[in-house]
Amino acid sequence: MLRYIEEVSKEEPKILRRTQRFLDLRGLHIFTTDVYLPCVRTIFMASVVPRTVSPGTDIFTTRHGSFIVRSDLGYYLQTLDFSLGEDIKVSDLHPACRGKDHYVGDPTGSDIYLIHGDSFCKALDLNSEPPSSVLPLHSSCQGGDHYASCEGRFFIFFLKRGVVLSVADLTTGAAPKEVSLEPALLDGLYYYGADAKHVACLRMDEDNRLHGHLFVIPVGQKESFSVHPDVVSFLPGGLAVTYGAAFGAWECLKLISNATSLPMPSSHEITRKVGYSKQPFVRNYHVCGSVDPDSLAISLLQSQFSLCVAYGGMGVRTEQEEWEEVAEEGEPLRVILQPRQKLYWWHYQLGLGKEPLLFCRSLKITRSPSPPTHIPLPRADS
Repeated sequence: MLRYIEEVSKEEPKILRRTQRFLDLRGLHIFTTDVYLPCVRTIFMASVVPRTVSPGTDIFTTRHGSFIVRSDLGYYLQTLDFSLGEDIKVSDLHPACRGKDHYVGDPTGSDIYLIHGDSFCKALDLNSEPPSSVLPLHSSCQGGDHYASCEGRFFIFFLKRGVVLSVADLTTGAAPKEVSLEPALLDGLYYYGADAKHVACLRMDEDNRLHGHLFVIPVGQKESFSVHPDVVSFLPGGLAVTYGAAFGAWECLKLISNATSLPMPSSHEITRKVGYSKQPFVRNYHVCGSVDPDSLAISLLQSQFSLCVAYGGMGVRTEQEEWEEVAEEGEPLRVILQPRQKLYWWHYQLGLGKEPLLFCRSLKITRSPSPPTHIPLPRADS
């Protein structure tokens, strides 16, 4: 979900200096110039990434709790309740359990069905190697957009057709029943069996919050529930929903000028921040096994920055940047300024919402008070 909101003041003469506008948008101090602009504010409302475009990501429930699988990061989250966000645990995802097409849990038991292609296997946990034996999916059960289990049956969602097929057995397709899905439930991001009687659908609401909807098939009584921010943050795109969309900005570190009519040698010290400003993204997670909290937080941030703007990202790769704790670095500078010349030193940084989090090494020198326009990081799709 991407919303574009443009607000222009109609009061005259309501204008802002360029630097003040940049301060309002990013919360960063730069400098003042004599360039004036109308007051315009752009707001992007990001969405959680749907399961259908995030391979290896899925949600399911067993009698041990509710789970989120992040194959791209190599972790999975487990909690007693998505709405309350209590007792959240993050564990390593076994390499053999990564990259499956669908993860389906039995809400009344311990079985986890790992579906890959036209076959599946059953496992009891995700931090050990699953059984090597696989079973074939019945032809009627293949190619679903989402899979869920409850009431002792399996539900396969075919969203383009707007139908849900329920079967008693994935290998035989026994006792099939196909029903139409209500239009209001066709735009779900994730579907899963929530308990013994209900299927759940997660979707973004009008206030750009992730909400769940419990329902039965055929669709009858529906009940809504909120999703705890700590749970949302673990999903692809979730950090942007919880903390604000990613941004990239050039901060002016130093302005030097020569107001004389003669060339002037000049020596300066450029001080900049480099590194990652640690944030409490994972403070409420209980990490298990070999999971390192700092590595987990960094993986979540790197993933968020790599996403496209629609999902609150920047579409850039940041793995090559300095991800140690932020520190200040000084660099000597010697230049000869020409008469009436001004030089601006810019430093690039990334953040979420209004909070800078990653201070990159990239520096840029310009003769203009306007910040550079290019992004000095490789594209995520390159």
